[in-house]
Amino acid sequence: MSQPKAKVITVTSGKGGVGKSSTATNLALSLTALDKKVCVFDADASLANINILLGIQPTYTLQHLLNGEKNLKEIIIDGPRGLKVVPGATGIAEYAQLTNEQKLILLAALDKLQQDFDYLIIDTAAGIGDDVLDFIRASQFSIIIITPEPTSLTDSFSLLKVLKRSNYNRTSYILVNMALDAENSQAIYKRFESAVKKYIDVDINYLGYIQVDETMISSIRLQCPAVLLSPDSNASGCFKKLAQELDKEVAEQTVDSFSEFWRQQDGIDSRAQTPSETPVVTFKEDTLPNTVTPPASVKTPLSFKQAADFCIAQLSTGDVTEEDSAAFLEQLTQFQPQVPEEPTTQADQAPSSSSIRELYNYLEQRSFPKDELREIVTTLEQVYFEKHAESLNSFESSSLKLFAQFSGNEDDLHYLNQQLSSCFQREFKKPLYDVLEHLESLVSSNNFSQQSFDDLLSELLSSYQKKFNEAYKTMADENLKSAREEISVLQKQLSDINNELNDTNNTLTEKIMLLNKIQALLPSS
Repeated sequence: MSQPKAKVITVTSGKGGVGKSSTATNLALSLTALDKKVCVFDADASLANINILLGIQPTYTLQHLLNGEKNLKEIIIDGPRGLKVVPGATGIAEYAQLTNEQKLILLAALDKLQQDFDYLIIDTAAGIGDDVLDFIRASQFSIIIITPEPTSLTDSFSLLKVLKRSNYNRTSYILVNMALDAENSQAIYKRFESAVKKYIDVDINYLGYIQVDETMISSIRLQCPAVLLSPDSNASGCFKKLAQELDKEVAEQTVDSFSEFWRQQDGIDSRAQTPSETPVVTFKEDTLPNTVTPPASVKTPLSFKQAADFCIAQLSTGDVTEEDSAAFLEQLTQFQPQVPEEPTTQADQAPSSSSIRELYNYLEQRSFPKDELREIVTTLEQVYFEKHAESLNSFESSSLKLFAQFSGNEDDLHYLNQQLSSCFQREFKKPLYDVLEHLESLVSSNNFSQQSFDDLLSELLSSYQKKFNEAYKTMADENLKSAREEISVLQKQLSDINNELNDTNNTLTEKIMLLNKIQALLPSS
């Protein structure tokens, strides 16, 4: 077996909805922009988000490979920028249940992928399932995505805790998604790192952040990744930097065989067993440890950090169910500090009947500070999207804004046009535009030269030849064919007449010769 070439990067998260698949897709495309050969392995069989985000429809999946129906080359899908996608990783989570033949097929495919590419990006399912843990342990580089949401932090914390129990000793790299800016992402990471170091003591590193951006929302609806949809957007800039930093980070690392993990495992689950029963943890105010209980003389509530530390401490004691996590978060919100009111006038001190008006008053008092205003707008947009599953701005305005800011290359814009056309076709069951009408408008414009028309005509005729395996016949071609057939008939008739004329001449010559002989026999007068 040849030495593996590709560096295997697993993109995962403790919970869903944090942009894991979007990150894997945009990161992969950003690496291809660095002239790297990249393949995305979609290991989330239940959702197949990579296909959706790229707007591609697989005919065959990994299951066809495992069943021996198709080979690896036949199931790989071509994506934009030369990206390759292996769809539907059904079967890997049930490796122990595969036949020996299927195991050999799978391991050979993984070896082939590592030899053919520079990067193999694994998009796992969310959570702490056995398949997710196996992918992380088999990869040489794992990225765990967190967001500012408390649930994301606690679930990723649980993921790291379970990895430690399974004797995973590699560094996990933390990527902060939906961050307001670099400073905000650092604050989120520091809070997460502090809890991780204190309660489970595993090695993590800050990898970077992806700035919250409307482009990410639009890209999902258009099925066109953000780095192609709007190359100059904040999110695209973050992905570009992330790819560059990641390429530097792993450049000198030794490449391990991705399939070797399953070879060593050989169908036997060697992970440490987790407790079969989840301890029931209650969270009441009177059970808070003394270290975070406020003095009796202090009337202010516990700080948000104290409450968060307590939750994480409880999480570190054992496996926690979703119900327990929800209970923790419900209690956690009680300690979220409220914005103090700073009335300056008698009118301001009067109670307001509108919470929105109160917010306006607060911002007015502070002269609408840029950072706070930006944070409020961004947060509200995100909350609106999560609650109503649609962008705060209209689809039309968002699209026009993105097109106005677009400055990508020709291939990216061509791909975007394809995705828009596909989106229109899916939505309205008809093409985006009438081809004949479009061509007629195009050739009649002042900018369309005779040479352009000749090139277009030549290309169409060539395409027709390739598709139908025969040259296109115009009216002139049909008339020419008819004329040639008529000429052929006339030529046949002319030939027949010439033959008859020759026969007549021959007969006449014979008669003249005979007449001359008869005349020679007669006596002369």
